[in-house]
Amino acid sequence: MKNVSNVAYKSNLEPKRVHREVEQPKKEILKRGRITLGEKLIALIAVVAIAIFAFSIISIQTSIYSVNKSIEASEEKLLSQQKTNDDLKVQVNDLGRYERILKLAKEKGLSLNGDNVKVVDGK
Repeated sequence: MKNVSNVAYKSNLEPKRVHREVEQPKKEILKRGRITLGEKLIALIAVVAIAIFAFSIISIQTSIYSVNKSIEASEEKLLSQQKTNDDLKVQVNDLGRYERILKLAKEKGLSLNGDNVKVVDGK
């Protein structure tokens, strides 16, 4: 056999091949929504976490408000009591004046005897 280097001759020797595309079975592509189940789950967890966080902040603010309200009520009560105490101190000083006591004693028929008077330190 001869070594054929002629391309035209070579192509005649080989059987003609017909190029056919083999049909491959088509795979069904499932089209889902744009948001996957995992993304929905993550979004749900995030919304729940934010709701819990917001609820806890509101709860803490409510307790702070009630504590502040009770503090203000206590301070108001304290100021009222201090005012009452100051008024009573003024009244004690007024009722404890020497001239008033001497006047009441004379009205009751008592007399002042200097030898029977004892000075008591009023602390």
